[in-house]
Amino acid sequence: MKTCQDIKPAASIDAIIHYAEAMLGVRFTKVRKNRYNAQCPFHADTENSFRVYVNKDDEVRFHCFGACKGDWDIYDLIMLRRKCRSGKAQQVWAEHLGMADFKFDAGRVSSIPEPDETPEPDVPVVFIEPLKLDQKNAASLDEAASFYNGLLVSHKNRFKHIWEYLASRGVGQDAISKFNIGYAPPYSDEQHRGRALVDSFLPRFEKKNETFSAVTDAGLARLLNDNSVKGYGYYCRQIDFSRKYPFSRNYCDALAGRIVFPICDSTSLTTGLAGRNPGDRGVRWLKQQSREVPLSDRARLFGLEKAAQYIRQYRTIILVEGVFDYFAFYNLLQDMGKPALVSTLGSYVTPEAAAIITSLDIEHFIVAYNWDELGRNGIERMAAKSNGWVYYLGGPSKDQSPYDLLKPVLDAINGFSRGASHDLCAMLPKTKIKTGTGGHNKVQPPSVAVACSGKTASD
Repeated sequence: MKTCQDIKPAASIDAIIHYAEAMLGVRFTKVRKNRYNAQCPFHADTENSFRVYVNKDDEVRFHCFGACKGDWDIYDLIMLRRKCRSGKAQQVWAEHLGMADFKFDAGRVSSIPEPDETPEPDVPVVFIEPLKLDQKNAASLDEAASFYNGLLVSHKNRFKHIWEYLASRGVGQDAISKFNIGYAPPYSDEQHRGRALVDSFLPRFEKKNETFSAVTDAGLARLLNDNSVKGYGYYCRQIDFSRKYPFSRNYCDALAGRIVFPICDSTSLTTGLAGRNPGDRGVRWLKQQSREVPLSDRARLFGLEKAAQYIRQYRTIILVEGVFDYFAFYNLLQDMGKPALVSTLGSYVTPEAAAIITSLDIEHFIVAYNWDELGRNGIERMAAKSNGWVYYLGGPSKDQSPYDLLKPVLDAINGFSRGASHDLCAMLPKTKIKTGTGGHNKVQPPSVAVACSGKTASD
């Protein structure tokens, strides 16, 4: 009785080649004995990166030397194509060869995860940023942000749950429009299958590969057959062989299933996108302070394009951690048209972000963070460079309204446009500062209090 290992050696290479061609829709070219090349069916390949060879164990293998870098046998390819388990793949291959007397290998180790063991991965949502922010990549990011916003705004009934979720977090219709917030439909969406953006670019991909490169370099598309990522088994099963073009067959939107928030610089140029799971399961945002997955060293400040002018005017900035913290505070300001409010997207301020903030000539730093030593030290260093004051409001607890934190300074904040920013020191209570070794100020953590830094204070 033959086993699965007995029916995939070099002696079977012709049968394997013909079956793989029909199954994957590729055409192999013979290079020499037991060596064949083809365009890889698992990514947008123009270099004939898909190779067939026989290894030292006399086993026929398939390898991609391009973007996939995967290595498979015939059973792996059947599993990928049919989205089945390894036992089923063995049965399919044996039946194709007309073998009735066949012993299945239940203990075979496959490079393709079993379908039932790979649900949708619960991984942090990363910031989508280009490898190099050139004009083409920036244009792709800006177009993607507008595209996702258009989807959300044009399909209120279809994405009703997203509208309701955003409203529950203080993000209404005006904010969605003003901040260009959008939604990338998930893989389960019957119309888009996680490919809304990719499909919108498809006509241009077909005409010009450079367009595809700009989208991938901007981090907007995910290669589904990438075995280096968490959730590989889930993503590779999203490969859709019913699609003719490799772009939409093998790639999906990198932010599929996420609410999309554009991140802009002070000139309103879109420099990145951030995604949020529309729910409370698992990791919702990438939290820099957790140090699990560090953010880029690039500057990331949400709301900067709306605030830069008024931060300079008032010489005051309100710093919050998250995007929804931003909108909680933003909604309290009477003069929303002149916010001096920015989210640092985590309690750690990158050197690039710090350089932008200190360049705004700020005197008053109002910080609504949870008490985080790493973030606090970074902000105090910024204040020291500008000889400014830092006021810590603390971070809102689960049952605490942001209004409770802002109440002591709300009148001063809303009076910025009337030139009242100089009243901040008078309106905010001070906490005692202890002088530590090395001349550094050490602040005792208050619940809702204010600490000064960068200037000497006795109380």
